[in-house]
Amino acid sequence: MENHFQQKTTKYIETLALKSKAVRDMYFYNSDFENIPIDVSRDVLLEKKNSPTKGLVHKFGNRAMMLLSYTCAANCRFCERQDRVGVGLDKFGHLSKKEIQKAVEYISMHEEINEVIFSGGDPLSNPSGLLFACTLLSKVSHVKIFRLHTKFPIQAPSKVKFELLKKIVKLVPVFYMSIHVNHPDELNEFTIPVLSKIRKLGFIMLSQTVFLKGINDNVDILKQLFKQLSEIGVRPYYIYHCTSIPTTQRFVMDIQREVDIMSSLREQLSGIAFPNHTIDLMGAVGKVIVPTNHWETVRNKVTDYNGMKIML
Repeated sequence: MENHFQQKTTKYIETLALKSKAVRDMYFYNSDFENIPIDVSRDVLLEKKNSPTKGLVHKFGNRAMMLLSYTCAANCRFCERQDRVGVGLDKFGHLSKKEIQKAVEYISMHEEINEVIFSGGDPLSNPSGLLFACTLLSKVSHVKIFRLHTKFPIQAPSKVKFELLKKIVKLVPVFYMSIHVNHPDELNEFTIPVLSKIRKLGFIMLSQTVFLKGINDNVDILKQLFKQLSEIGVRPYYIYHCTSIPTTQRFVMDIQREVDIMSSLREQLSGIAFPNHTIDLMGAVGKVIVPTNHWETVRNKVTDYNGMKIML
C-alpha cells in the first residue's frame, strides 16, 4: 500500500482486538474510509514550516519537539502525522546521531527553550537515538524538562526497554512521560503493571487521549478511563479534538458533542482526573483549550497564538 497509510499492528494488539471492538477500530485498515492516497507534502499543523533543522519542531517559544522516528510499534488509524508516519518514510525519519547533534546545537543556541519534547512516530522506536539525545541535552544548562510522548507501553507492553528508561530518567531533574491511551480496554493486566513500573523509575506520568467517534464518544467510557488512569498514578493531561484529514473523517466528532461530554465529566471527576480539552489548530499555531458549558461562549471562532482569527 505504497503512499497509503499502512496497517501495522503487534501480536499483543491482534490478541486484544479479538475481544475489543474499540481496539479493532483504532488499528485495522478500513477500505470504506481509507482507500485514499496520502499527501506527503501536507503540513496540517505547520510542523514542517517550523522545523529549523531535520527532526526538530520549534513552534512555541520555550519548548521544542524532537521527532526521533517516523516509526511506531503500531499505526493508529486516526494518526495526525500520516504525511510522515506509516507511508514508507521510516528510514528517512529515523534521526541519525549527526542529525540529533544538529538539533541539540540549535536548542543550545536558544536559551528560551527550557523544555524538550520527544515524539515521532514513537521515540521509543529509536532507543539509541533517544539515549543519545537525552545525554547531549542533559549538558545544556537551560533545558530543565524532558517530556517523552509514547504509545509503546500500550501497543507492545512486553517490549518496553526498562534499562533504557532507567538510564534516561536520571539525566534530568524533571522527566515527564505522556502515555497515549484512548479506551479503558487498553488498560489491563498487561499494560497497568508496565505503567506502574515506569512510574516507579521516577517519571512523572501523564496521559493524552483523542476524542474518537464510535470509540470513546461516551461519558461513561471516558469517566472510567480517566478515573482508572488517575488511580494508577497517571495524570490525564490532554484530550484532543481529532485532527480532520481525509482518512480520519470517520473519527471526527462534532465539537459541541465533545463539550457536552467534558461538561458532564467536569461535574463527576476530580481535578486530577480531568484533562484539558484541546484543539490543535490546523494551519495555525496553538493548542487551544475548549471551554465547558459552564461558560457562555462562541465556539465556532478561535484565535491562534499569533493572533490569527479562525472559524471552526
